[in-house]
Amino acid sequence: MRATMLSAIFLKEWLKVRWVWLGLLVLHVGMLVYLLLGIRHQFRVEHSEMIWYWAFELRRLLYEPIQYLPLLTGVLIAIAQFGPEMLGGRFRLSLHLPLRADLLVWSWVGFGALMGALLALLDAAALYWIIASWFPHEAAVSALRTALPWLLGGWIGYFGATLALLEPAAPRRLIYLGLSAAFLALLYQHRGYQEYDQVLPVLIALALLLIPAVILPAHRYRHQR
Repeated sequence: MRATMLSAIFLKEWLKVRWVWLGLLVLHVGMLVYLLLGIRHQFRVEHSEMIWYWAFELRRLLYEPIQYLPLLTGVLIAIAQFGPEMLGGRFRLSLHLPLRADLLVWSWVGFGALMGALLALLDAAALYWIIASWFPHEAAVSALRTALPWLLGGWIGYFGATLALLEPAAPRRLIYLGLSAAFLALLYQHRGYQEYDQVLPVLIALALLLIPAVILPAHRYRHQR
């Protein structure tokens, strides 16, 4: 019974986000192709030694154009999922399904996070392949480690937008948005490669706290007067 219910929930979530997700997939592929062509063009018009100097002496990130792509993805998926639910009180009706409210909400956010994670994996795999096509393996690994805060930004964007959308009280909604913006600001302070290596485990641990946090606004929404 529970498995059937969850399958129906996942199907419903897919129907809500499918066009946004497919549009984001096209955007991600387009940005990655743009990155590939941009780096290839630089190697065609400049000497390899000069590009090496830009990348590793001046610490210029050749893949910076994709840094905000995961964040945009997380926010748009959250809006596609929970924007329609908040219109006309449909979210309240969903909370009365024969399934524990916490499992119901976690199934929703789990599906949304999975959709974002698939695009993040595409970004990571493509970034590694693009950098490894012109630079040593170590440079490709460094690119992934440098981009990890950006990928985490997608997680924060998704859960921050979800908290704000589910929260029935406007003051708390502003607090969630402010905290999410502050967290995101921490993730985009880089000036070079792998600057977050030491602190990233702490940031990831804090980001995981958003998983149980989404239950609180859902509970308040269900029991508001």
